Amino acid sequence: MSDRRTKDQDADEPSPYAVGRRKPPLHTQFQKGQSGNPRGGSRAQSARRARALALEEAYRLVTVREGNKVMRLPAIQAMMRNQLALAVKGNGPAQRAMLAAIDAMEKELAAEAAAEERAEAERGPINYIDGARRIAFLFREAYKEIGKPQPAKLGDQIAGLLAAETPKTESDAGDG
Repeated sequence: MSDRRTKDQDADEPSPYAVGRRKPPLHTQFQKGQSGNPRGGSRAQSARRARALALEEAYRLVTVREGNKVMRLPAIQAMMRNQLALAVKGNGPAQRAMLAAIDAMEKELAAEAAAEERAEAERGPINYIDGARRIAFLFREAYKEIGKPQPAKLGDQIAGLLAAETPKTESDAGDG
């Protein structure tokens, strides 16, 4: 190791600091409070940028000739048409890839439909009073939009509906 001393930029006399292996000169070390990567971005930022570029390219319009027709399609659609054409012609890997892609899409659609059904079941049926409130709100908004005052008779009827005791759901109404 050398016994070189580096000069402190603020002082005239050298400071006792041994420069050597894993000990860079003071003036080249990272300064406190300053990033070690001042002009660069994070790896996650680079990955997001790459995904955005890939999606942009996938949806870029390309010219495709099919028979004697020329069409402009997104690149991803053109690729899928080509893959499907290969699968129909008997290309085994293309057939497996298309079946896997279609299976994944069908599973995703089924999961979305099941989630929608669960959400609807959790909401439960709407009771009559809530329905009347919603209808009253819609009437008020409609009359505001057309700029006319709401008829008093209509307001009385809605108030009567809201005050009346009605069954909570259609199944509570019974056969009547």
